[in-house]
Amino acid sequence: MNPIDFYFDFISPYAYLASLHIEALAEAHRRQLQWKPFRLGVLVVKVMGLPPVMRTPLKSDYIRRDVRRLAAVAGHPFRGVDFEPQPLPPARALQAAPADLTGAFAKAMLHAQWGEGRDLADAEVLVEVAQKVGVPAGAVLAALEDGATREAVNEQTREAIARGVFGSPTCVVGAELFWGVDRLWLLDAYLEAGESFG
Repeated sequence: MNPIDFYFDFISPYAYLASLHIEALAEAHRRQLQWKPFRLGVLVVKVMGLPPVMRTPLKSDYIRRDVRRLAAVAGHPFRGVDFEPQPLPPARALQAAPADLTGAFAKAMLHAQWGEGRDLADAEVLVEVAQKVGVPAGAVLAALEDGATREAVNEQTREAIARGVFGSPTCVVGAELFWGVDRLWLLDAYLEAGESFG
């Protein structure tokens, strides 16, 4: 069976909300879940030629309100941020996690940023979050300095583009894409029907 490839950018509050449900969905369908951080900014600005969403008049105001109401209805903590998130440091830090801790570390970082309003560009914050889930501090600090981790994130960005990903979060199963936290129900139905639409 195809795995669920979960493409996400730490800059996306919708990725945070999806991260709170995607593991249960994968487990329910006995699918391997692969966490794949990528650089949404590269895709949106350089590939699609669009301005960053949060710098787009009207749409940015809508998103701020939309995320808060989604979180409230689902009962998830959400503080938001009063700074411009820097998604590359946490994406690089994630490369330090052993395979069995990747999901826990990714979720913990997303929660720290969007649920608690903490700045993931701060190495001390990343180390603190890492240690809570069992990822060694030294490994995180090394990942932040190692050029290979930046290249790993760049490679996943190229992979995402090649597969047609254009937003965060996007779940990919085989050749099918499901974009957005509001399409997890459709992914669930697709897997329940044996990777078909009925």
